Amino acid sequence: MARIHNIEFPKGKILLGNDGKAYLKYNESYVNKFNNNFNRTQMYLDETVAKELSGYVSFKSGMQSLSIPLSTDYGSGIVSISVPYARFQAYGKVMVGEQSGSAWAKKGEKKIVTTRDLKYHSNSKRGKFPFERMKADKKDSILRQVSAYARRLNNG
Repeated sequence: MARIHNIEFPKGKILLGNDGKAYLKYNESYVNKFNNNFNRTQMYLDETVAKELSGYVSFKSGMQSLSIPLSTDYGSGIVSISVPYARFQAYGKVMVGEQSGSAWAKKGEKKIVTTRDLKYHSNSKRGKFPFERMKADKKDSILRQVSAYARRLNNG
C-alpha cells in the first residue's frame, strides 16, 4: 500500500515528514485573510468595550468618558482611561494629601488612600471598579456582538 505524503485542502496542506510527524502548511492567502479578520475583530472588540465602559466611569465633568476613545489604541486589546484621577476614582476611595490631610493636596504632595468611600454623580451604573461591573453586566452581549461580527467577516 502506497504511503500518502501530502494531503491538500483549500486553506493549506498536511505534510508528512520523514520523521513520521505531520506538519500543517497554510496557504499565504488564507493566512493573510485570517490575520486581517483577526485584527479587524480585535478593533471591533476594543471599540465595543470602550463604548460600554464609558457608561460606567465617573462622570462629573465627563473627562474620563471622553478620554477613553482618545487614549485607546483600537486593535491593541487594551482599553485605557487616561486622566490623572482615574485610578482613585476606579477604586472608589477618597484620597488626601499626606501632609495636609486635604482632598485638595498641595502641588507635589503625595496622596494617600483613606477608608472613606467616594460619592459618584449621575446614574447608578457609575461607580467604583467600572470595568469589572461593565463586564459583569455586558460580557454576554459583547461576546455575541463580536462573534456575529467575526462571522460576517469570515463569510463575506
